[in-house]
Amino acid sequence: MEVGLDLELIEKIPFFRKLWPDDLKCILSYTTTHTLSYGDFLFKQGQAPDGLYVLLVGKLQVLIEEKQGLKPIIVREIMPGQYVGEFGVFDGKPRSASIKAQQVSKLLFLPAKAFEIMILTQPSIAKYVLGKLCELVIDQAHDKIQNKDTLSMIRDKNLRPDIKNMKILCEILRENNKSLLGIGVKSKGVLFSSKP
Repeated sequence: MEVGLDLELIEKIPFFRKLWPDDLKCILSYTTTHTLSYGDFLFKQGQAPDGLYVLLVGKLQVLIEEKQGLKPIIVREIMPGQYVGEFGVFDGKPRSASIKAQQVSKLLFLPAKAFEIMILTQPSIAKYVLGKLCELVIDQAHDKIQNKDTLSMIRDKNLRPDIKNMKILCEILRENNKSLLGIGVKSKGVLFSSKP
């Protein structure tokens, strides 16, 4: 594990690109980097979440094991600038997929607890992250939301930027991912806290 990363590198990561320099410095103060060799697992499906990982160099594969003993399904590849582990950061649920290195890879790691502290103490980061989650829901799962007012709140990013709303958005995305893979999905209502 290496400590420290320069600001120019993190500014190139799409997820962080539009943050202010002071917000980026705040994030950097909590990060470390990890290096994986070909074939190494970053984490495995079912493990407890520990944080958010951003791929800096290399290539990763997302694998889902539907049933024990069967060959895992390759869901997608992760390329530099993309991230994994974001759902677990918000909702604390076990990893929904395994991540395996397809080549030597270097990742930026932001621990879950540090992320939570940033969300609670840095309103601009919280607002930015909530906005990114809203964009993901609209891009990937908008058809799963039946209530037009709820859909409008998400589309307009008119939600309070707090952990509760981030958890709900992640749950929508998790359920959408399950339905895309044909894994059992439970239907439930969504109750957000709007902006005051």
